[in-house]
Formats: sequence, C-alpha cells, structure tokens
Amino acid sequence: MAKTRGYLREYTRNLDAMIEAGAQVRVWCEFCKEAADIDLVALRARVGGEFSLLNRRCRCRLTPDCPGWNRFSYLSGVMRHLADDETLARWEAQGWASVRWR
Repeated sequence: MAKTRGYLREYTRNLDAMIEAGAQVRVWCEFCKEAADIDLVALRARVGGEFSLLNRRCRCRLTPDCPGWNRFSYLSGVMRHLADDETLARWEAQGWASVRWR
C-alpha cells in the first residue's frame, strides 16, 4: 500500500463522515501559500453531505488574481493531503506549466 493512502482515514470519504468525526480541514494554495480553515457544516449546507473533498482542487479563491490551485488537507496528527498518491503525482507532474499570471 502506498504511503499517502495509509493516511487517508475512512472518515475522509464525504462531508457527513468528516463532520461526524469532528475533522479539521484546511484549504491552501500551492502558489500564493495562503490557507484557511474550512467550515464543513456551512459547506455541507451548500453541496450536501455526500460531497467529497478527496482528490479535489480548484483555482485559488484565497488571493485575488492568484493563478494557483487550492488543495485540501485534514488534521490527523499533522495536516495530511486529501488526495491519493496517483492524484498527487498527476498534480505534481503538471507543475507550474499551467500557472500564468494575468
């Protein structure tokens, strides 16, 4: 089993499970380095309890005009990626080639 998968806890499968487990989740940008805690209950109200943050990222919403990607992490002793090894490798392989300042 790959290293990262060993750290993906069962409760990371969807928002309902994360809320029930009392998970702490953070969004961070790989480019501007900003970060913020996620209000899982508020997010659940918008997208539903079955929504999953696993293997997800979106364009940066933390800093205006930042071309980076927001990724998600959860606290399990230390902050751990909410992504499996294959997804992390794909994101890393894409590198900064897709990042351009406007």
